[in-house]
Amino acid sequence: MRIAITGSSGLAKIIKDTLEATPHLGNTFRVDPIRCEDITMNGRNCWVFGGYEPADVLINLAHEDQAKILSIAHEAWEGEKTKYIINISSRASQPNISKGYMYASEKAQLNHLANNLQYNSNKRYKMTTLNLGLLNDESLPSVKHQDVAGLIYKLITSYPDYEIADVTLQAHANYKSVQSDKETLRDMERFTK
Repeated sequence: MRIAITGSSGLAKIIKDTLEATPHLGNTFRVDPIRCEDITMNGRNCWVFGGYEPADVLINLAHEDQAKILSIAHEAWEGEKTKYIINISSRASQPNISKGYMYASEKAQLNHLANNLQYNSNKRYKMTTLNLGLLNDESLPSVKHQDVAGLIYKLITSYPDYEIADVTLQAHANYKSVQSDKETLRDMERFTK
């Protein structure tokens, strides 16, 4: 099984390392960095990243152009029953949650497209959108990169007959309290500069 991961973040590295440590998954690879213009289609049903072998799984992680990458992957894989797309989105995609307006709107665009493809297209591939809460924060309750990688491993290996359309993964903590603590930490950083 070939797995392509877009992006070069710490999360991308942990996912890559976790999947590569699992011998039965075969050749896992990552293209670092990848942009929309680096992606080409080799024939209708073949997904190629910058000259690498065709992938079976796309982990759509790099924040830049995620909706466009999903659109290209959908066009290439629409009739492929053995392909799988995992979109890494954010809890911020939900209305009125994030003050990072552009980030939130870009993640909402990805989720909206994924939902439309999930329910209004003739796709045969599997697709999951992961909406992640705060990641790897040392001061606040957050989701660890390793836990995200473990969930992706489970999605790829454990549910051959099911499609999990979307999942929100967040630390077990009161959202309002975490956001208030986050604002307090930001204010303290601004004050100490």
